[in-house]
Amino acid sequence: MYHNIAVPPPRGHAKMRGLYVTPRMFRFQMWYLRAAGFNVVSLHGILDFIRGEAMPGGPPGPPSGRASSSRLIALTFDDGYMDFYENAWPVLRSYGYPSTVFLVPGLAGEANLWDAEQLGTRKKILDWPKTRELAAGGVSLGAHTNTHPFLTRIPPERLKEEITGSRKTIEDRIGRTVEFFCYPYGDYNAEVVRQVREAGFLGATSVKRGFTCRGDDPFELKRVPVRLNTWPLSFIYKLHSDYEIRKARNRF
Repeated sequence: MYHNIAVPPPRGHAKMRGLYVTPRMFRFQMWYLRAAGFNVVSLHGILDFIRGEAMPGGPPGPPSGRASSSRLIALTFDDGYMDFYENAWPVLRSYGYPSTVFLVPGLAGEANLWDAEQLGTRKKILDWPKTRELAAGGVSLGAHTNTHPFLTRIPPERLKEEITGSRKTIEDRIGRTVEFFCYPYGDYNAEVVRQVREAGFLGATSVKRGFTCRGDDPFELKRVPVRLNTWPLSFIYKLHSDYEIRKARNRF
């Protein structure tokens, strides 16, 4: 789970500097995935894993286990910042890695109104020409609602528009089917999940930490956060240990 691929503001200028990963560190991380033999797949590949279907390069594994045991990685980027186009996509393209960017279409071409104060800057959001270029280049586009609200705090009629409307807007603009959803702030409940399913999405990502297991609910996909303080050794440790599982247990 990535957000901003850019150099962060100076210390003291942003409450959420941790949501940044520098371009240099991102390049190392993508290099390491290749060097260590990980298989970078789309979110469709993760769904196949959950269902126990055959993985690229081999038969299905045992009926239980972590996605990392099959060396599968899906790369997701929340919020659709312009710095994905500028700093992440060239690297992903050079490695031939698939990725999913979750867009906030109601603010396309504008700024991050929902977290500008916390990030310490008004950051440019992808505009539609750049978004279409990404789609044509093989990047999957997902929906992250129209305006990035807390979904459990808004009235039912707005909830439907934020979920269904965001999907329709993106599809109309890029001419492609949008199949995955991302809950803003990781905020959802049973009603939100129900509406995401009814909107026709195949799955949805959360901010719950950990690895994906066979049989998991595709509408509550866990992710591994990559942050500013995810230095090389900590990145490697996240990938090769049960650190994320232990962190998830300790949150409750």
